[in-house]
Amino acid sequence: MSDQPGLLWEGFRRVWHYQRVLWFIFFISLVLGHLGTSPVVHKLDRMDHRLQAKRLSDTFDLGTFSSFSSDPEIKLFDAAGTSISISLVFFIGMLFLTGGILEAYRSARKLTAREFFEASGAYFWRLVRLLAVMGFVLTPALMLAGAIREQAGELMGSAAEEKAGFGLLVIGLGFVGLLLMCIRLWFDMAQVRAVVEEESGMLRNALDALKLVSANFISLFWMYFRISFFGWLVFAAGLYIWAKMPPARYTWTWLVLEVAILFGFAVRLWQRACEMIWYQRRYLATLAVPVQAPLVPVPNPLLTIAPPPGEQTS
Repeated sequence: MSDQPGLLWEGFRRVWHYQRVLWFIFFISLVLGHLGTSPVVHKLDRMDHRLQAKRLSDTFDLGTFSSFSSDPEIKLFDAAGTSISISLVFFIGMLFLTGGILEAYRSARKLTAREFFEASGAYFWRLVRLLAVMGFVLTPALMLAGAIREQAGELMGSAAEEKAGFGLLVIGLGFVGLLLMCIRLWFDMAQVRAVVEEESGMLRNALDALKLVSANFISLFWMYFRISFFGWLVFAAGLYIWAKMPPARYTWTWLVLEVAILFGFAVRLWQRACEMIWYQRRYLATLAVPVQAPLVPVPNPLLTIAPPPGEQTS
């Protein structure tokens, strides 16, 4: 359980107080998302299946989209390279903004645009080096996930071992997912330390963050998991509504997905704010305690020795 009461609420308050960061990120995702989907939209406009393509341009039909995606003659995702490149641009942009976001939540005030982007640029190279360290840590976990999927696929290929293969897939990927959450929490706290402590050596910073998370794992993971679980529920509800909607105007289906994405960004910022507040309360609270001034002894008049009569002044 968390040992810091009101942590989630204080994190939510900071996200709400500096919500223009959320809207800025959402605006960037809209622009880049439009650029990433444009090749597919243009391909649908040039298709010979005019009636079916119209069902995807004027309305959104999940069944039609699925049939187009699996048709080798249409090659709907032939231009997927553009979308992947734009996703990489968004990822790098978010990494750049991370320093400014953490600085805003650290200061607990509204930064000016100049202050925000100065902080983003100041910490960008440190976070890039920290990302490289994280890549080395993630590699074994991803290799384990690939091995589990391969082994489960071999078991499910046999009728006698199909249930065992499915169980291995669910349990194995669940374990890997939990492991990835712990790694993400670890490097989240490393990013917090890089900003708060002005750490420059990212390998040393990652090791210090690992010690910090290991010593406070229950408190940190409980905070992190509750916010993540709320985000999963909202995103799953959005996908369910989107998938169950009858063929309707494209605007409505687009709106449902965008609202789910907006909540996803908000949940992630909520996590970052709570991580910063947790670190400040645990490791910086003692710095805010005023130092007590030394006591000056006050003389007792009853113990004061009177001067001789000849030395007394009239």
